[in-house]
Amino acid sequence: MNLLQRIYVFFVNFRDYIVFTALVMMSFSMISLGDFTSIGGFRASVVTLVGFINENILVIPNIAAIRQENQVLRELNMELSNEVTRNYLADKENAQLRKMLDLPKQTSNHLVFADVVGIEKIGNRTYLIINKGSNEELSFGMTVRTDAGLIGSITATSGPYAIVETIFNPDVKISVAIANSSLKGIVTWDGKTDLVLDNIPKTIPVEKNQEVVTSNFSSKFPPDVPLGFIRSVEVPKSSLFWKIIIQPYAMYNTVQQVAVVKELPDSSRINLIKEFFEIKLK
Repeated sequence: MNLLQRIYVFFVNFRDYIVFTALVMMSFSMISLGDFTSIGGFRASVVTLVGFINENILVIPNIAAIRQENQVLRELNMELSNEVTRNYLADKENAQLRKMLDLPKQTSNHLVFADVVGIEKIGNRTYLIINKGSNEELSFGMTVRTDAGLIGSITATSGPYAIVETIFNPDVKISVAIANSSLKGIVTWDGKTDLVLDNIPKTIPVEKNQEVVTSNFSSKFPPDVPLGFIRSVEVPKSSLFWKIIIQPYAMYNTVQQVAVVKELPDSSRINLIKEFFEIKLK
């Protein structure tokens, strides 16, 4: 703060005392004159001058006060911004929970609802951690989905938690069917961004936006669980099959709540798969 600013701040803070002192000095000067006519005229001039000075002093901004006010406004703005964010997230979560509550009406399976509490990536494999586990009688192989569609299946459990292997893993193969048709194929993740439906001959017509669901051929997932829709249909060179790109309904990086289908499609198949993975991991 330079000298002029200090003088200005001093004058603003003590202006009442300065004006009072000046008026007292003028009063003593007028008394010494002894001319009451001159004093009366001068008094009117002084009142006018004081009013003018006071009015103009008030319109000059008080820098210290403005800084303090700006700080208060910034803090208030931050609090309001946080409140808006909290309300938005609460509204979004409320809408998602309402959809999840409607899910039992769409399926006859027994469902256990859980929150996603973590995401883990091991190599190019993606896993979710949910806050329900063996305490809720969840076990290996149970299907995990959202109100929108398939997410994956449980691969490990502890008392309060379970690990979900998502469909976005290159080793996961999903037997699917195109809804309202007899077409069946295998969906796999390409290791990048897309789910790819294979084994559909080019001689069979396939259209964009058709829905894809799990089929009754699957040994891992129950039938008729929505997976996504056909986003594009390509014809690779020197191939007898379509390359069909599926847009999934549920993405692992946006899901917050899931439903575990408390049912195993085929226990003998699941036990065989479980034994295979245990041998593979040894």
